[in-house]
Amino acid sequence: MEFIPTQIWAIGLVFARIGAFLMLAPGIGDSSVPPRFRLALALFIAAIIAPLVSAKLPPLPVDNSGMFAMIFVEVLIGLAIGFSTRILYAALAIAGTIIGFQTGLAFAMTIDPAQSTQDSIFSSFLGIVGVVVLLESNVHHWFILGALNSYNNFAPNGHFPSNIGAQWIIESFSQSFQIAFQMAAPLIVFSIIYNVALGLINRAAPSIQVFFITQPAQVLFGIFIFMLSIGGGIMLWLNAMMRAAQSLQ
Repeated sequence: MEFIPTQIWAIGLVFARIGAFLMLAPGIGDSSVPPRFRLALALFIAAIIAPLVSAKLPPLPVDNSGMFAMIFVEVLIGLAIGFSTRILYAALAIAGTIIGFQTGLAFAMTIDPAQSTQDSIFSSFLGIVGVVVLLESNVHHWFILGALNSYNNFAPNGHFPSNIGAQWIIESFSQSFQIAFQMAAPLIVFSIIYNVALGLINRAAPSIQVFFITQPAQVLFGIFIFMLSIGGGIMLWLNAMMRAAQSLQ
């Protein structure tokens, strides 16, 4: 393997982790972003990070099997980091689905421009707002810095820390559902009160189609409460994303 310079090996090893991370990172890893742009960005960041972590990188293995095994482990670490952030980003889609059911607009679908798939209107809206807020508040800088400092927690020694990675992903799942329910909590409370009130009215006047007549009111009140609570919900999610980025350091 003498034909591979040490600098190229360092950049390639860092690129394996950073490229895998950016493939799943919120905003940058969306399907609407061209793959060439993601690869170029990953290579650019790897070229900057490689000299900073060169002292922590292992030497070039003497055979091909050792080299590919080390690159494979680095890709797994990058995917684990990116997957955990993607799970937290999915809290917006979960919250949007819950909100859609509470407002009676669960089957109102639209095209999500980020993922190029069909999704509920609230999930698509929250996804777009989340990416804009994430980039505008420079939280993505924290993730890049966290990827740099991840070499302190996940040393590139050719061994994947399965115990730490599994615990990290499980905690991300738990936080994602917790944040989603907290974001949708005002709509859940509204839906409970609204449906209990309609049940009592229907009990008193069973001949009136209460649920059919009051459907527009449910939609209007639901959208109004969503407008009032969306700011706090997005800030709650943004703080969770920032804590996740800082936990890499």
